[in-house]
Amino acid sequence: MNLAYVSPLPPLSSGVADYSIMLLSHLRPYFSRVVAVVDGYVPQLPPGLVDQVSDIAADIDWWCGGRVVPLYHMGNHIQYHRTIYQALQRFPGVTVLHDGNLLPFVHEATLARGERSTFVREAGLEQGSAGIAAAWTSLRRGEPLALDEYLMLTRVARASIGVIVHSQYLRRRLAERSPNTPVTVIPLLAMMPLDLKPALRQDFKLSLGLDPKGLLIGAFGFIAPSKRLEPALEAFACLRERFPGARFLCVGEVSPGYDFGAVLEQLSLEDVVHVTGYASFDTFLRYLRAVDVGVNLRYPTWGEASASLSCLMACGVPTVVTDAGAFAEFPDDVVVKVPAGTSEVDAIAVALHKLLSDADMRAVIGTAARAYVADQCDPRAIARRYATFIRTAVCTSSM
Repeated sequence: MNLAYVSPLPPLSSGVADYSIMLLSHLRPYFSRVVAVVDGYVPQLPPGLVDQVSDIAADIDWWCGGRVVPLYHMGNHIQYHRTIYQALQRFPGVTVLHDGNLLPFVHEATLARGERSTFVREAGLEQGSAGIAAAWTSLRRGEPLALDEYLMLTRVARASIGVIVHSQYLRRRLAERSPNTPVTVIPLLAMMPLDLKPALRQDFKLSLGLDPKGLLIGAFGFIAPSKRLEPALEAFACLRERFPGARFLCVGEVSPGYDFGAVLEQLSLEDVVHVTGYASFDTFLRYLRAVDVGVNLRYPTWGEASASLSCLMACGVPTVVTDAGAFAEFPDDVVVKVPAGTSEVDAIAVALHKLLSDADMRAVIGTAARAYVADQCDPRAIARRYATFIRTAVCTSSM
């Protein structure tokens, strides 16, 4: 069986591209050929991966047909996924759904281009006549559709011979929209080496110009309102008197239009919170291994997984997460869960206080997190599960 691997790839700045590099390196043994299909750019593959890819193609029309099964990676970035979204409707294949809500993508693909009737049609596919009426009402009033009701997943699910998701939550939501589409849950693979040699966090702090003896809280990834850094920082501000030497590190780029600096200024945290901006993988890894406690919150959430959380866990960092969506599915001993809602700040403050106060607690949770990732997220095992599901989906379809 030949596999057309249709996904963003480096040098595109995309979490899905980073994920694909890891997965591609382990898929080759299961297929006669693995062809990386890109859209108008030259991918930059690591030297070790070049031998694992049979070919690179820029023409999806040629590769996604005949005895080739496409594996589509679908996310919300309109520029990186528009062609993929169009192709999966023309050439049946297996789709990996990286986002649990495609309404922002559909909005950009339709309304942002002036295609109001197309947007209404998509809402109708999602919710029938009620969706059509709601879409026209939203356009007339200038109000957005309810995100939780209009996930815009139906077209992707019905166009696919099978769908891979990373959480049971998202599997259930897909089943509501397309009960006849085979869906399987495969955990997000570990995005970093699982055989890291033990090293002292203070050594990494020192290498980054940080106080080697100070406690360090870290949040990793794109900085946006849904990552709940505002309540996390509000909780951190409440703990400053108890932990005067603690610092909060935000490793990632700030979302355009999000005035994160104003948040820090309002909480008087400019001197104890450091925002790194984009970090290379080597620097990203050093920051991961330097922090004592992780914060990886997300609300609202629609079942999407978090690569930065898997990285924190792989590094043995005890991490505070939102008790919702995919995060709620983790065992209670590998992460620290806090509820979203009115008690969020207090719950985060309690969790951070416990973790910062108790080195033994941090060690126990961090060790359990590393063991969980090694058992559930090993890329070799993940690739094998991908290959098994793809073959099953092809055999049970009319492809």
